[in-house]
Amino acid sequence: MHMNSRTRAVSWALAGAILFSLASGFSIAWFDTHHPDGTIVFVLVIGSMSVALLGALAGIVVNAVMIASLRSRRPARFTVLSGAFRIPPMADLRLNGVMGILLVGPLAGTMWRTPDTRGIAIAFVALMTIPIGLLLALGPGPVFELRPTGVYWNARIFRRHIPWEALAPGGPNRPRPSDYRLPLIVSRPELVSQHGMRLGSGTADRPNLSLAVDVQPVFLADAIHWYADHPEDRAAIGTQAEHDRLRAALGAGNP
Repeated sequence: MHMNSRTRAVSWALAGAILFSLASGFSIAWFDTHHPDGTIVFVLVIGSMSVALLGALAGIVVNAVMIASLRSRRPARFTVLSGAFRIPPMADLRLNGVMGILLVGPLAGTMWRTPDTRGIAIAFVALMTIPIGLLLALGPGPVFELRPTGVYWNARIFRRHIPWEALAPGGPNRPRPSDYRLPLIVSRPELVSQHGMRLGSGTADRPNLSLAVDVQPVFLADAIHWYADHPEDRAAIGTQAEHDRLRAALGAGNP
């Protein structure tokens, strides 16, 4: 599935999860208040919890399938943007929040039974809104780009830019198939600019890129190596012609 289509599908799935959570929460609270001795509330609670568990399982399975299927057939190419080569993520991190979204409404609805517990319900919803909102704000995953000025990534709460001049020629080394991160070799860390929480991406003098991306790791390493060693080619980064030339220079096939 194309990255934009996949991102759009996940966005719709999350919107559906939010609507379901709100609808089930209000329904449980209303029926629990007006028909506390009926079986409708029991059915709503069991049904909502079942949907939440199935939704969480589906999110885990979809992410696992995305990663497994893409890991074996990652292309030796970037996404060409105007002025950058983008490195898309393999899976959508927002799917990890499906279970939390689906559970908030039903659980809050069951807490709405009496005036004494309604404050707890409101506090619970407010508390759960923080991690869920943060997850949604982070988006599908970190944005990695090769730009004419250097290597850039944006994880929403963390940004870093490594100018090509800061990278040591001759690196980085090609990653092994078992590697999950690509360490970059920085010779001038004072040129690196970064802001926010690093979240396991290394330091300014020893940065690393996550390899959970939809690009062949060896191709990514070789591309960074090329531009660290060939400053004359950097200005053309972000054009289709340069992308085609780079792939030919690195011996990339046609996946």
